[in-house]
Amino acid sequence: LESTPPDAPVIAERAIYLSGDVSGAARVLDQNGTVLADLPDDRGGFVAGVQRVIERERAKHGVPLNSPVLLQLREGNRLSITDPSTGWSAELMGFGADNLRSFARLLNPT
Repeated sequence: LESTPPDAPVIAERAIYLSGDVSGAARVLDQNGTVLADLPDDRGGFVAGVQRVIERERAKHGVPLNSPVLLQLREGNRLSITDPSTGWSAELMGFGADNLRSFARLLNPT
């Protein structure tokens, strides 16, 4: 079974590039190549895990591995990540507050 939340308007969006490794370290870049986050293995596990899922989906679909994903804040304070190249997406609130924050910080880093 597959369940999807009701579609809601996007109120903020950012294209990001994810890279990570099995140690849990992760790096996030914006479209200009600026580093938004460089997370060591003890802090990047969830981001690196999401990156591995996206990479696996891209490999299954035979699409390039190096395109951006969209981090989207939707009405109702719902944060999601979407891969336009495969159609894969995840609502991040289902993974706990700490994991949600790890991506929320990337939407508008200070």
